[in-house]
Amino acid sequence: MPNPTTQAVKIWDLPTRLFHWSLLILIAVGWWSSTENGDMELHFRCGYAVLALLLFRLSWGVMGSSSARFAGFIASPRALLGYLARVKNKDVIHHIGHNPAGGWMVLALIGTVFFIVLAGLFANDDMMLEGPFANDVGKSISDLATSWHEQSFYGLLGLLALHIAAMLVYLFFKQENLLLPMLTGIKHLPQEVSVPTIHLRSSWLALLLFCIASVAVWLLVKMA
Repeated sequence: MPNPTTQAVKIWDLPTRLFHWSLLILIAVGWWSSTENGDMELHFRCGYAVLALLLFRLSWGVMGSSSARFAGFIASPRALLGYLARVKNKDVIHHIGHNPAGGWMVLALIGTVFFIVLAGLFANDDMMLEGPFANDVGKSISDLATSWHEQSFYGLLGLLALHIAAMLVYLFFKQENLLLPMLTGIKHLPQEVSVPTIHLRSSWLALLLFCIASVAVWLLVKMA
């Protein structure tokens, strides 16, 4: 039954939500495939798929729905510091999409994953497999890229842990569920909160952009 004190607002479009969960699944499978009992061929395929997703998200962050655009949720450093100074208060500061800290976390996560994937293109496993551009940079640089590829994953785990911790803080201390809207696309806000018009772009445009990104990654690998 709808809560008369809240308003349901469609925040996240389907492409943004699919990107979010697809990236999480691919990272998990990519990690498993790199373990002793994993499959390095699958690891490479996951890496290429992640790169296509990232290229799509960068384009969607410019041409996509207003709530998914980087310009709409990346706050200035001053605004970020001001938000962090107030976040310890018990009162809830309602944001339509990402809050300032969440916006910068999105950039940090995307940037870290991008770095991991790009380093993987030049990496090698000292046995049979190597990234498509490993031979173009020489063994020493390839080994360095391998180290960056592996060590940066621990940085990614740290960011994910911080991301989850922030969600739990909001859930238990501020009674605001940040996970559910990324599943349903809908966020429930108090009636008194003024909600700006959110322009949701077509999923067909998102599919076109993802296809272009996938072709770009395929051509990149084929040219290696």
